[in-house]
Amino acid sequence: MAAETVTRTMKVALVTYALNIGGMESFLFGLARRLRDSGMQPAFVVTESAGDWHGRPHDEGFEVVAVLPRRWQSSRRHARRVAAALRGFDAVLLNHSSAAQCAAGLLPDTTAVIAVLHNDMDDVYRIGLANQSDVDRFVAVGEQVRDEALRRGAPPARVSFIRNGVEVFREYPKNDSTPCLRQPLRVMYIGRIEHGQKGVFHLPGIVAGVLHRGAGATFDVVGDGSDLAELRLRVSEAGLAEAVTFHGALPHAETTGLLGSADVLIMPSHYEGQPVALFEAMARGVVPLVSRLPGITDTVIADGADGLLAPVGDESAFVDGLVSLAADRERVRVMSRAAWQSALERFGLETMARRYVDLMETCWQERRNGGGGRRSRRLYLPLLGKRSRFPLFLHDAKRSFKGTLDRLGVRTHDKP
Repeated sequence: MAAETVTRTMKVALVTYALNIGGMESFLFGLARRLRDSGMQPAFVVTESAGDWHGRPHDEGFEVVAVLPRRWQSSRRHARRVAAALRGFDAVLLNHSSAAQCAAGLLPDTTAVIAVLHNDMDDVYRIGLANQSDVDRFVAVGEQVRDEALRRGAPPARVSFIRNGVEVFREYPKNDSTPCLRQPLRVMYIGRIEHGQKGVFHLPGIVAGVLHRGAGATFDVVGDGSDLAELRLRVSEAGLAEAVTFHGALPHAETTGLLGSADVLIMPSHYEGQPVALFEAMARGVVPLVSRLPGITDTVIADGADGLLAPVGDESAFVDGLVSLAADRERVRVMSRAAWQSALERFGLETMARRYVDLMETCWQERRNGGGGRRSRRLYLPLLGKRSRFPLFLHDAKRSFKGTLDRLGVRTHDKP
């Protein structure tokens, strides 16, 4: 009964640097809905900038607390403002917010603080594993992320592995005959339009290869990002405009609705944490064709059974996979059902949310009972940088001045 009381009344801050369009944000919205259903009071706290999804929490009835940087204040002052905004919460989930991560020591001793590691990349570990003495637990969303976090010094006893979850239909969502009858094969990319992580510049080569081999296929691209204009240009210059439809950024309901009509999800990423779009595709019976990322995608997909894996950056392997699926629609049907079955058994949102609830309650009870110890009562300054005491506009002025000197050919040497 005591645990039920905690669940009904706990206030939870879902903290992130910005609500952009992407997998981490989809994770936050899915978790927020389940926390609210369980009786908790989740709120979004944004600490760096207002992204494209900044208004979505309001649309769904969630509170949004925006503590954004002010140019005339220092990063230290900004971190203190973030700490002040978080003091009224019982549990704080940190999601790649450097200001909140370094401010954890200023929170009450009774507040549970959990940092979530969403990606296998240096910056995620740099922020998410910082200030360890003031963070109660660290959550890794994938096996590779967990193993790398431990290698980088995360305390083993305080690291949990919780795979991201999505809504999964209880009944197979596709008519068995649909993949066999529909021509051509409908292939979809969903995510941030950015090459460094997502590998989007591989798409034109893949599309051209599929069409060159005479396979019937259409391609839908859903999302926005820094490389969208360049990707559009490359598609156009390659004469592929009729085969590729760009939808831009869509509301989540429209995105998942469009995804449900696809046969194949293509994901040529160079690296990931646990990609939510992959789980959402499988939950809708969409066959994934994705980069083989050790400890990440190869632990999700049984290659050849419920999806296909291709070497990172190997466009010809992606082409081979799509051509083989286009030629064998019965195989698409079988793999579609297998993908949905895998999602139903392993990637349900309820399972993920329950594990987060249990972890927050455990940390909160430890804190309430004095088991977590006293917080440091100070900012973790290494995460803020050497100039953290100066107003932010001075940083901008220095960068602008240095850029001018660079354009004039004047060499500058920053102090180490």
